[in-house]
Amino acid sequence: MGDWQETAAMYEQIFTKPKMSEKLLNKPPFRFLHDMYTATMGKTGFGQGLFEGDELNSKSFEDKDSKLAFLVKLITLTEMVVGEKIDIKPSLVLAG
Repeated sequence: MGDWQETAAMYEQIFTKPKMSEKLLNKPPFRFLHDMYTATMGKTGFGQGLFEGDELNSKSFEDKDSKLAFLVKLITLTEMVVGEKIDIKPSLVLAG
């Protein structure tokens, strides 16, 4: 089983939408990442309270800076939970 399939299998136990696919998991667009996070938060409570108001609506992110700010917060939260620095550049995530 490939990395994307393991990720899909894990998330499909939590929610059915957004749908997990190889294309989306290998090069996720911002909207997909946002939808994955909000679906996970809704089902598990992960990160509850970190994002509020418009940050919970994927349609409210109209510019690159607001998307970057969201990703930085999400990455920081994940680093805190796993207890180590994640080698990722949010700007490269947005670029695809």
